[in-house]
Amino acid sequence: MSIFLFYILCEIENNEYHLAGYFSKVKETENNLSCILVLPFYQRKGYGKFLITFSYELSLIEQKVGGPEKPLSDLGNKTYLSWWTQRLVEFIRENKNETYTLIDMSKRTGITEEDIKWTL
Repeated sequence: MSIFLFYILCEIENNEYHLAGYFSKVKETENNLSCILVLPFYQRKGYGKFLITFSYELSLIEQKVGGPEKPLSDLGNKTYLSWWTQRLVEFIRENKNETYTLIDMSKRTGITEEDIKWTL
C-alpha cells in the first residue's frame, strides 16, 4: 500500500481560504510529484510552476533527486520543459566560472539526469 502526501495551495481573501490547487506524491518513491492540479479560476497565475518548484525544493531538503511521475500529458510536458529550462539556465548562470558534471547539475538542482538530458 502506498502512502500519498498532498500539498494544498490556497488563496486567502477576507479571511476565507479558497482552494487554488494541489499536488500529491507517493512518500517512498523517486518521483517528487504524482499529480498536480490548478483549478481553472486560478490558472495563469503561476501556481503550477510554484507547485513544481515547491516539489523540487522538498526533494532538495530531503537530499533526493526526482521528477514527475511519467508519462506526462501534453500540458505537463510543456510546463515541465519550461520549468526545467528555466532552472538549468539559472544554474548555468550561477556557476559559469565552475566546472561541473551532469551528476553535479542533477544533485544541485534536484532534476534527474534523464530530465536534464532531455531538456538540453
